[in-house]
Amino acid sequence: MAAASALLMAALAVFATAAAAALDTSPVPFDAGYAPLFGGDNLVRSVDGRSVTLKLDRYTGSGFISKSAYRHGFFGASIKLPADYTAGVVVAFYLSNWDEYPKNHDELDFELLGNRRGHGWRVQTNMYGNGSTARGREERYHLPVEPTVAGVHRYAIAWTPNNIVFYLDGVPIREVVCVPSMGGDFPSKPMSVYATIWDGSAWATDGGKYKVDYAYAPFAAEFSDLVLSGCDASSVADPEGCQVDLLTHDVAVMAPAKRAAMRGFREQYLTYTACRDRVRYKTTVFPECDDLADGDSSFHLWGESKKRRRRSSSPLQYSSSMQ
Repeated sequence: MAAASALLMAALAVFATAAAAALDTSPVPFDAGYAPLFGGDNLVRSVDGRSVTLKLDRYTGSGFISKSAYRHGFFGASIKLPADYTAGVVVAFYLSNWDEYPKNHDELDFELLGNRRGHGWRVQTNMYGNGSTARGREERYHLPVEPTVAGVHRYAIAWTPNNIVFYLDGVPIREVVCVPSMGGDFPSKPMSVYATIWDGSAWATDGGKYKVDYAYAPFAAEFSDLVLSGCDASSVADPEGCQVDLLTHDVAVMAPAKRAAMRGFREQYLTYTACRDRVRYKTTVFPECDDLADGDSSFHLWGESKKRRRRSSSPLQYSSSMQ
């Protein structure tokens, strides 16, 4: 925490002269930043090399991984999801170091959960630190506009020593602030960036009630606008400078307008939060769970919202060209 505080103070000291910090959030070609992970021919590059399609069929899913691991940064992708019956299908964009730390890994997740016909995709975010898988911090949301109707949605994660911000179409939908009482639950070790599509029949749709139906395969998810703006863990070139660039960039700074947009999104689209799940976690209250003004009153004991959530026909209100 002392190192993180020192970096924050350094960031604040230069903020007045670094309004346009030097973090490059422009997309990269697939082969410049990523490599295939699994799936063989189920991973298909576009002709221009700027996007890639991941497919799931009855034989295998598919995925890719960043060529470098990063110690903090901003990572994003635009994703077009499969249409029609997609129950049990999981499309994920996430950071992890499970391969390096199988017993105490860190992870930051966007998981997009398919559904049966007539029921929309759902978005799930999650965070693990130091192998804290027994204390998963899941949240689930409706997508404001059905992705197979509106086309592509953009998903991004800003990870700094002080906070983690999940973005959907440029709108912050969740912030996890690092507080001392979290201990090792806040991710701190270098992570790679992954994207996958796979069969999550055991849990993804209504707790596993509805399974993947391969009569509708192949299921295809297209990833484009791939952003890898991180502090490369293998680089020795000015690591503190990279951290300052990140901490002073708009993607990491939660200005009042962004906080208002986040509250608006959560009030309208949040359907489940582990922060309010008293069945799973009994009397446990995670130290970062303080952003829901109405407390437990609008949530069931198992963390589901009591509010009826509806999709909108219009895009989200907050946007930034940097995201």
